[in-house]
Formats: sequence, C-alpha cells, structure tokens
Amino acid sequence: MKFLCLHGSYGSAAKFKIQLGPFTDVVQNSGSSTFKWIDGGHKAVPPPGFDDYFGAPPLFRFMDYDGVGGLDDMMVKIRDFPKGLTPEDTIRKLLGEDDLFTANAVHDALDRLHEIIDQDPEIDGILGYSEGATIAASLVLEERRRFEEEGIPRRIKAAIFFAGWPPIRLTDNNRVECLLADECEDIIDIPTCHVVGCNDPYIQGAMALYGMCDEDTAVLFDHGKGHTLPRDTRTIQELATAITDTIVKVGNN
Repeated sequence: MKFLCLHGSYGSAAKFKIQLGPFTDVVQNSGSSTFKWIDGGHKAVPPPGFDDYFGAPPLFRFMDYDGVGGLDDMMVKIRDFPKGLTPEDTIRKLLGEDDLFTANAVHDALDRLHEIIDQDPEIDGILGYSEGATIAASLVLEERRRFEEEGIPRRIKAAIFFAGWPPIRLTDNNRVECLLADECEDIIDIPTCHVVGCNDPYIQGAMALYGMCDEDTAVLFDHGKGHTLPRDTRTIQELATAITDTIVKVGNN
C-alpha cells in the first residue's frame, strides 16, 4: 500500500518524515508499504509559550482555524485539558458550543487532499498524527459520502492514526460537526490501526477517534508513552507487525 502521510498541527512533511523514520524504514524494508509526505496547506505560527515545543519554522497545519484567536483559544483549552466520564464526554467539554472551523475551511482542506490523491493513483492508504489523524478520518468518511451520494469511487482502503482526535463533517445547515460514537451512527468502515500512548494527556481524543471505527477491523496499539511518536526498536517492530495485520485485513474485506 501507499500511505499519504499528514503531520500534526504546527508540523511539516520534513519533520514528520524524520520523526516516523524508524517506523517507516522497517515497514518499507518489508515491502508491504510506501509513504508520501505532504505539508499542510496553511502556514502556522505557534501561540506564545509553544515556540520551543514545535521547533523551528516553517510550520504548517491542514485546517485553517476561524482566526488566529480561535486557534490560540484551542491551544489554551488543550493545555488545560478537561476530564469527562467518557472519551466522548471529554471532547464535548473541550469543544463547547462554538464551531472551531468554518465550513469553507473544511471544504478547502478536504478538496486539497482529494486533489492530491487524484494526482497519485498509487495512494490507497492514509496516515495521520494528531490534527493529521482528524483530517485523515474526516477524509475517509467524506469518501464514503461521495461514493454513496455521487458514485465517486473510494480510494482509501486503510488508515493509521497516531494519537488523534475524532473526525468532523459538515451538517445540512453548513455547520461543522465533531462526530462522536455516542451521538453518531456513521463509522469508519475500513481497517484502522490506532497508535496511542497510555500516558498521553490527550488520550481521550484518540479513544474518541477509536470509538468511531469498526470494532471488527480496528487495531489499538499502546506504545506506553505520551503524545509522541514511538522510536525504540522493540516498539517499532511490534508496531510494524500491527500495521501489517491491518493491511492484511484490507485483502480480507
């Protein structure tokens, strides 16, 4: 398979490729997959207090937030992450009643990814970290909608999510909706591998994404660390096996 790789907010293709290098080297050497790396479509400047955390520019994001202030507000909310009884309840507390994105921002982000995929007929998988995982999950559901309503063939057959947050979609009244398993009947119906860390302060976001996927084809892999990408040799080998199992499920579906 060939995976389109989406970095996290305030990331870049170059940084993401280096961060995932130990993992992708093992997978590519096995001959099961290749990877394509792209930058988000919007340049990003970290809010005060986060400069050292994200590293040197240029940095990008895939979604254009509703103004710089809206993005800064979300970063503050994430820093003071709320706690709910369930992953879904936690996300509701985090987001509140306001739309984080505009409808145009969602359209633009997904349309850009559709165009990139259309230009490369070999792409049949998607991989995302943090914000990139949210966009990847949203793309899978949008491909399903386009196929069911417009007959456009689906391209993505498997997804790998590192950390991440639940997907979003547009409602009939053109608002942006965060999809949660206890409110939504739609599921991500392709094989998925969810790479999480039990010490991630934002693990409830990743688990809310996991809840949106088909339990029969979703693999949960805990690397035991935080909101980071695994790099040690043993974990990488185990993760590569989990990814291979996910790819095998594509052929069985």
